[in-house]
Amino acid sequence: MFLEGERVRLRPAEVTDTPRFLPWINDPEVRHLLGAAAYQYSLAAEEEFIRSRQENSWEAGVFLVIEAMDADDEPRTIGNLEARRLHAESRHAEIGILIGDREYWGRGYGEDAMRTLCRFLFEELDLHRVYLSVLEFNPRARRSYEKVGFVEEGRKREHAFIAGRYYDVIEMGLLRREFEAREAARPAAPARA
Repeated sequence: MFLEGERVRLRPAEVTDTPRFLPWINDPEVRHLLGAAAYQYSLAAEEEFIRSRQENSWEAGVFLVIEAMDADDEPRTIGNLEARRLHAESRHAEIGILIGDREYWGRGYGEDAMRTLCRFLFEELDLHRVYLSVLEFNPRARRSYEKVGFVEEGRKREHAFIAGRYYDVIEMGLLRREFEAREAARPAAPARA
């Protein structure tokens, strides 16, 4: 399965992707933005994490690699994203994303990856709603989610304890009809070279 966006391609993650992921998750700034534990992750722990996401079931969801598709370059692995906690009856899922390659931060690749995943979840899996959480000190991520159509639905005050301080966790959600309306109003994307 490959999902094509305007600037990215999404593909299933493999254990062989672990060496690329490991430096990202062990980068202190990346871990801080994710609210992850302060300790370093081992190669074996990261491999086990990927294996746990490869289970083929509705509940396990999807775990995908984000590849930048620049016109002159080969695809470059820049991050990953997943849809988890899929609920068959209520037709909703939680989304998480990581752009680990700092060279691609703030350049629209995360927005395109998120939009591409949402399109797949709404059109192919027939979900009704997707949701995510973002830490209050990550405005770049929040703006990216808002560009896709996510809206703030609530705030868990001082919910996350990170590096000796409490932070709010902002809950955001997106309904299928909101996404479809927003997508219909977007200008057509230029053709990729």
